[in-house]
Amino acid sequence: MLNPELVWMTPVTVRMKGGVSQVFASVNDALDFLEGDWTIYRGRKYNRAVQTCRRALNRMTPVSIAREAFVGACQDAGMSTTVDALFGTKTGAGGHHSPA
Repeated sequence: MLNPELVWMTPVTVRMKGGVSQVFASVNDALDFLEGDWTIYRGRKYNRAVQTCRRALNRMTPVSIAREAFVGACQDAGMSTTVDALFGTKTGAGGHHSPA
């Protein structure tokens, strides 16, 4: 079971370039994706997201900062992100995102 402290208050849905969507609800979900299934552009924002997620798992960075870095990396790689509609919050794409 995930540590509740590592679960994002607002999950993020990422639409991959192929059209498939995936929901990420925690730092663990994001880091697993970044380190295992990420097959696209690995730039500065990707590296920041990996580092920030690792720091969040070690309780050195707030979970909300890791979420923000993950969203930024996805958008930098050309994927759109949507905050889970279940929570009634805004969507973001093209460099815009909602707070964690």
